[in-house]
Amino acid sequence: MYPLTWYEIIFISVPQSIFVLKIGFELFNLNIDLWRCFIISLVVGFVTYFLRSSLAIPGIHTIIIIILITLLATVLNKGSVLFNLAAVFLGSIIMGVIEGVCCPLFLRLTSYSVEDLANDPLLNITGFLPVLVLGLIIYILMRRYSFVIYDLSNKGL
Repeated sequence: MYPLTWYEIIFISVPQSIFVLKIGFELFNLNIDLWRCFIISLVVGFVTYFLRSSLAIPGIHTIIIIILITLLATVLNKGSVLFNLAAVFLGSIIMGVIEGVCCPLFLRLTSYSVEDLANDPLLNITGFLPVLVLGLIIYILMRRYSFVIYDLSNKGL
C-alpha cells in the first residue's frame, strides 16, 4: 500500500467514509447526521494517514477502518454495535464495488497505471471523482425513493 498525502486524505478518505456511513445507514433505515459522519470521517482520515504508510499487507487496513468506523458510530451515534457494523460493512462493500469498477475504467480511459496514481496525488484525487459522483447519485436515489434493504430503526438489540 502506498502512503497518502494529507490532501488525498481530505479529498478521498474523508468523503469516502462519509458515503460509507450515509449509504450504509440509509439502507438499514438508521439515522446518522452529516455532522457526526464528518467527525467520524476526520478521525478515520487521521488514522488512515498513518495506517497506509505503516501497513504493507493489503486489506488489513480496510478491516481496521471498518472496525474503527463502527466503534466511532456506536459511540457518537449510539445504537447497536451489530446494527452499526452491518451498516458500515454494507456501505463499505457498495463504495468498494463502485471504486472497483471506476478505478480500472479510469485507468483504461486515461492510459495511466496504478503506479501513476501512487506517484501523483492530484491524479489520484481526479481518479476518485467518478467514485464520488456515483456514490452521491446512489445516495440521492436511495433517499428519493426511500430505498431500504431491511428496516432496523424499530428493532431493539
